[in-house]
Amino acid sequence: MESDEEDASREAHGETTVDSDVDDEDDIQNALQEKKRFLEVYPQVKRELEESIRKLHTLADKIDKVHRDCTITQMVAKSTGAVSGVMAILGLALAPVTAGISLGLSATGLGLGAAAAVTSVSTTIVEAVSTASVKAEASELLPRNNDTDSDIKSNNTEKIIKEAVEKSTPRMLSVSKNSFRNLEVMKKNIDAIKLTKASPRLTNNAKRLMTTGKVSARSTRQVKKAFGGTALAMTKGARIMGAATAGLSLVLDVVSLIEDSIHLQEGAKAESAEKLRQQAQDLEQKLQELIRVHDSLTQ
Repeated sequence: MESDEEDASREAHGETTVDSDVDDEDDIQNALQEKKRFLEVYPQVKRELEESIRKLHTLADKIDKVHRDCTITQMVAKSTGAVSGVMAILGLALAPVTAGISLGLSATGLGLGAAAAVTSVSTTIVEAVSTASVKAEASELLPRNNDTDSDIKSNNTEKIIKEAVEKSTPRMLSVSKNSFRNLEVMKKNIDAIKLTKASPRLTNNAKRLMTTGKVSARSTRQVKKAFGGTALAMTKGARIMGAATAGLSLVLDVVSLIEDSIHLQEGAKAESAEKLRQQAQDLEQKLQELIRVHDSLTQ
């Protein structure tokens, strides 16, 4: 019986050894196949990663250039807006002294202000659309399972651009309404300039109304009807309030202009461009890991 048990034990041990050898051989074969498959696809994967990294850096530079150009354009628009504010203040201040020059300054200031506002909002839309387009292009270079930046991942270019335009629509409508009102006031100032030349007496009544307020009710009605909507029909309090509002707008433009100037001196880097560079850096890390694996397999 002891002999039979020993024989059975040896047979069982032999079968286990054989099975273990077979499994080891299968593992070796699978590893060799995986290695072969990796080495076959490695050159193409490496090229694609390198190309994606290069393109991401190029797109990031493109966004920075658009942002820098738009920043410069915004600075020009804000400078124009500041000049517009100065003219508006001068137009209100000089109204009691020289009606024609005052109206000319006011009309010019309104025109410059409208142009500056339209330029500013147009530049904002251009930058938003350009950035959205570049983001959509960059999304094609990123892994589909990358969750670090959902807006960069989106590959629907038309949708991204539409969203960018929609975000700017409220401001665009506001600027359009203000510009339309400014153009109407400009027209009133231009018509008033012609009237001051044609009716010196009415102009003198307007000056007295602005300085002393001591004119007849009939003359007051005539002045307001003729020069309504311009500085010549404003009371002293209204002109002070108008100058204060224009002064506040001027200060805001100057502050924003200084901030843009500092931003430009620092390189005017866009946040979206920095995100793309971070994505490129992540891909570079993956590329280095891939190279290390390849080197370990080929040594």
